[in-house]
Amino acid sequence: MNVALLREQSQRLDGTKRQEPATPYLFSHDPLRRFMSGVLPGTSFLVLRAVAVVLLVAARLRRSHPCAMPGWINALEDRVNDRAAKTASLPPSRAVYLQRRRDKTRAAILLAAREVFAQANYLDARVEDIFRRAGVSRATFYMHFASKLELAHAIYDEIAPQTVELFDRLPALASQGLEAIKDWMRAFIDMHVEHRYVTPLLAQLQLFESDFRQRILHDAEHLIDRLGDAGSGAFLRARGPDEAARRQRMRARLLMNRVAAVSAEIAREEMTGEQAELCLELVAQELLEFMRE
Repeated sequence: MNVALLREQSQRLDGTKRQEPATPYLFSHDPLRRFMSGVLPGTSFLVLRAVAVVLLVAARLRRSHPCAMPGWINALEDRVNDRAAKTASLPPSRAVYLQRRRDKTRAAILLAAREVFAQANYLDARVEDIFRRAGVSRATFYMHFASKLELAHAIYDEIAPQTVELFDRLPALASQGLEAIKDWMRAFIDMHVEHRYVTPLLAQLQLFESDFRQRILHDAEHLIDRLGDAGSGAFLRARGPDEAARRQRMRARLLMNRVAAVSAEIAREEMTGEQAELCLELVAQELLEFMRE
């Protein structure tokens, strides 16, 4: 029996036209669908989503492995860029409102992620737990972050400038003696306490995510160079291709690792009282002697 024919006859008998199933609520309110519909009007949601994924992958490939892309990808990117330019021409008040709303949503997701990562290991933390705690949909989450790893990078991005600012104060303290270096280390410990949820997260990320580990290593090397640029002779001598510079850089790297490890242990209260104070003094003395070489 022809099911399609029976359906058509039934529609004629009751004089109504059968409606297509409504678009699910999540999809009908998906900002990506609304935006891409303006780029490719009349296109189904699944096709729009596929186009967005293709463009995202193409953009990431360009950043990591510069190469020529097929012409049809370039054409899609041109249409998206044109649409983005029109969106950018919104009235200032409307544009400001939309940006504030995006910033507020992003901040809510980051706050929820910090809370989830504080309660669960990185591998056990689920994206669903994060967006539910933030009070947003899955689609909204992925509009801001492509993955759990990208979210973890964003959390790290929040504290990285604070670390750089703290280390920028270090070279000037060499002439002020041991107590100044100890006070600097206490400030470093306070930063670990303030961001105590980050310390275990960063340790796990370095174990499970090789890209993140490379970033941590790169940032540590950058701090050594930055200290040298600020006038610290011991760190400045850690530059260069010769054997002496390589040995000096390894010494600097090991020292920085000890400073960070001791600060984290004291912040986690794995050492307390006299033991913590003795350890802090010994590492501060080692740091001071290194900087005065």
